[in-house]
Amino acid sequence: MELENVLDEKIMTVSLQAADKDEALRQMAQQLKNNGYIADVEAFVADIYKREKEGVTGIGNGVAIPHGKSDSVSRIGVAVANLEQPIEWETLDDKPIETIFLFCVSNDQDFARNHMILLSKLAAKLADDELLDKIKQAQCPHQIKEYLLHG
Repeated sequence: MELENVLDEKIMTVSLQAADKDEALRQMAQQLKNNGYIADVEAFVADIYKREKEGVTGIGNGVAIPHGKSDSVSRIGVAVANLEQPIEWETLDDKPIETIFLFCVSNDQDFARNHMILLSKLAAKLADDELLDKIKQAQCPHQIKEYLLHG
């Protein structure tokens, strides 16, 4: 599974307005539903929170990578949102979140393996502070996708 197969500009936002974590996740889930990635916003969000209880998804440097591993998922994707204003989130560095990479993955076993491959590929890219700054300053979804694919 390659990143280019799961990066869709239709599920990327450069200026998401959300007051808190829940509002951000629900808006991103609605965008996934509107674009045929999930069948049920409430079930998907519930599964995200179930995963959140297992460990912190705020990886530091203003980034969160929540996982929506759910039966509601019909298509693998990674939704991306740059936030208008940083929001509180449980993070490794205790700093607010500016950018969210929401993994949208089915509970199916093959999908689970693909999820780990995707997570490792994306994590490698997010370790590059310069690239991360470009993503945070992107002016349109196309730029986010290009930065993630080509640096």
